[in-house]
Amino acid sequence: MKTLPQALDPEAGPMAIEFQLPPQPKRSPLLPASNRKIPKRLRALDEIIHWKSFDGLEIEGILTRPPASVARPPFKLLVMPHGGPHHRATGGGGLTVQFFATRGFAVFQPNFRGSTGYGLTFLDADKNDFGGGDMRDILTGVDFLVEQGVADAERQFVYGVSYGGYMTSWLVGQTRQFRAAVAQNAVTDLNAMWYLSDLQSWTEYDFGGPPWSVPERMRMHSPLTYAHRVQTPTLILHSMNDRRCPVAMGKMFYRALREADVETQLVLYPDEGHPIRQLPHQEDVLLRVLDWFEKHDVKVEH
Repeated sequence: MKTLPQALDPEAGPMAIEFQLPPQPKRSPLLPASNRKIPKRLRALDEIIHWKSFDGLEIEGILTRPPASVARPPFKLLVMPHGGPHHRATGGGGLTVQFFATRGFAVFQPNFRGSTGYGLTFLDADKNDFGGGDMRDILTGVDFLVEQGVADAERQFVYGVSYGGYMTSWLVGQTRQFRAAVAQNAVTDLNAMWYLSDLQSWTEYDFGGPPWSVPERMRMHSPLTYAHRVQTPTLILHSMNDRRCPVAMGKMFYRALREADVETQLVLYPDEGHPIRQLPHQEDVLLRVLDWFEKHDVKVEH
């Protein structure tokens, strides 16, 4: 996927500029040969997709299909909502995306309303509405992929970190279409987020004030409020020293799921902050998430 320079209009968002990449220079004979002991590796390719949401708003996302040698469509689908929510997914999603794509998942990263890079109106479109329009943007994107024959309607999974974890926890309380879910360092309760996090301005900006000013709004938009509805097997991963999304929220959601007889596990990572940085822990996350999904997958003959 080529990276293009972009011109930015604060209201309209980024616009691609026609641009030709210069030809690659010849490899210098002074450079050593590649390491022949490293075998060829699979590489899943990204593509940008667009679809119309429930209200006609055009939404963009990144789709990473499995290599042709690994799987054929319709693929099992992994939805990966980004964090923020004022952030966005871009091409070249890194190790996590490649890890799952090369194991047969089509990885879908939707840039739902509230994402950056699409203008100020789009950025503010989820104010006071976490889990509303942004969730429907995601679900209409999933429907689009099913209609296009890309995604298997019976083999859908969701995994998110931070606000992506919020969206994961929210989705399993609102729909039963996912076979399994993983929420990592998730915001599960907006009141707890304000009282315990190092970023009170986050909830105040998006919900118009502290908890005592908008208590019903924060309650209605907290995944914990709907935990009793969850039926999806849900794995909860949380860093013990996360100051941004404190571990209490992971424990709260885990306890609520246990009380509701939902299949769940809680895994805590010591000496980790909001991003999980230690390599053994990163490896554990990838393998544990894959195992959770494979455990709850259904084999479909095509």
